Amino acid sequence: MQGPVFKDLKIRTNGSTEDISRALAGRNIGFLIAAVCGGVLIDKLTNYLDLFIAVFLDLIAVTTMIIPWSPNPATLGVLICLQGLFEGITVFAGQKIVLNTWKEKSASPMHIVHFGYGMGSFLAPNIANPFLAIEDREKTSHTSILNLTSTERFSHNKTVSHNATFDLVSDFLSASANGSSLDHIGFVKETRVEWAYIIITGVIVLDSLIFYWYQIKNSSCRKMEKIPATKDSLSVVKKSKLGNYRSWIKLIDPATCTGGNRCFGVQVFVLLFIYYFNAYGGEAIYGKFIRNFSIDRFEFSNDESALLNTSFWISFSLGRFCGFIAAILIPIRILIILEAFAILVLVVLLNIFAYDSSLMLWVLTQFMGFLIGPMYPAGIAWGNSCLEITGTGMTVLVLGASCGGIAYLWIIGHLYDNNLRSFLYLLGAYGIAMVIQISVMTIVARTHPVYRETGHQNSNTAPLNESENERIRNDNTESKIKVKHGRDA
Repeated sequence: MQGPVFKDLKIRTNGSTEDISRALAGRNIGFLIAAVCGGVLIDKLTNYLDLFIAVFLDLIAVTTMIIPWSPNPATLGVLICLQGLFEGITVFAGQKIVLNTWKEKSASPMHIVHFGYGMGSFLAPNIANPFLAIEDREKTSHTSILNLTSTERFSHNKTVSHNATFDLVSDFLSASANGSSLDHIGFVKETRVEWAYIIITGVIVLDSLIFYWYQIKNSSCRKMEKIPATKDSLSVVKKSKLGNYRSWIKLIDPATCTGGNRCFGVQVFVLLFIYYFNAYGGEAIYGKFIRNFSIDRFEFSNDESALLNTSFWISFSLGRFCGFIAAILIPIRILIILEAFAILVLVVLLNIFAYDSSLMLWVLTQFMGFLIGPMYPAGIAWGNSCLEITGTGMTVLVLGASCGGIAYLWIIGHLYDNNLRSFLYLLGAYGIAMVIQISVMTIVARTHPVYRETGHQNSNTAPLNESENERIRNDNTESKIKVKHGRDA
């Protein structure tokens, strides 16, 4: 939603591009906070995941309603930070439901879940477009010419400084008398962006009602399946309370996710952190700045830029849907490599052609959306092929995505007004980083014991956790004892 309304938020808060970029980065700060506390809570309260989603969707609705009334960029940043916090917890809970339901076969369902994000991003520009401000290009171009003419006079008449200064001041006073200034921009239609936010708020509230219903239904099913307490079960509960401290330690121990291989767990989680830093950072700047870039570089109209932005999110959603199908047919460790190298080729083409040709910008944007889309769920699926991703494991992924979103948006916000090409340069850096990152991930994945023994590992197969290994060992021991007794008999 923030991409299409970027310029309208500048109008409402009277902020600069850098101010609004930093305010939008507040969403990632909220995700960061959600990552710190959300993963552990979700691991501990797995019976209430639907309730988590419902409650926090309502909180998202409240912040969404207030955002367009922000009086300044600082207030906007705080509201978007809260929105990111609430959204982060709903993302945690939703992904945990998918992992709990499909377990080692979660690669394709995860792509379908993230396909929904793309659909929402495709619908948001179309909801917002009728309510966006329309710039008066004649008035704006007149102001720009006035500024350029005055500056040129000043630079070319250094020896006649009195005349240059007089002309510059005269032009400025003339512009001011006509109700404008050097930085003023006129509008044919004023912004009514609050109506877009009101519509989206209504959709979010309706969505939350579905999850309230799911929670009530699941709670009633659990009550029917409840087993009466016995002396043995009470003793087990007592022991579990005594071991509560150990259970909390296990939640944050990487060895819990890898069947005891702590070193491998640390390597994978560090790599996933860096992967999501870059994957989400690149997605954030393209999704939020492609509309601005098309207007500032090629003077697209509101409708043209909205159509470009919409086409990007359609391609983004299509990429995630195709990722769902591809994940069934191609091992995720191969699929993610193909996607990374394709993105590198595209960002090189963007830097060569997209600055001078609006047609190439249109064409390459479709391919970028198609390839950026599957990268987020592909990372989760790749991680799940190496280890068991718990709620605490999801914390690492969201931490990486949050830090990447903050860093990329702050960098582009600082550079964009001074050099439009910085948008393309940063995308180039993103493409190179993704290829290097996934190459390292592939090398580390090959050191995994299951991978080394078989030469390859099914992309949808996660290693056994500690409890499963213990059960297998006990079963083997019992089998040996039975065989021994049979021989003795």
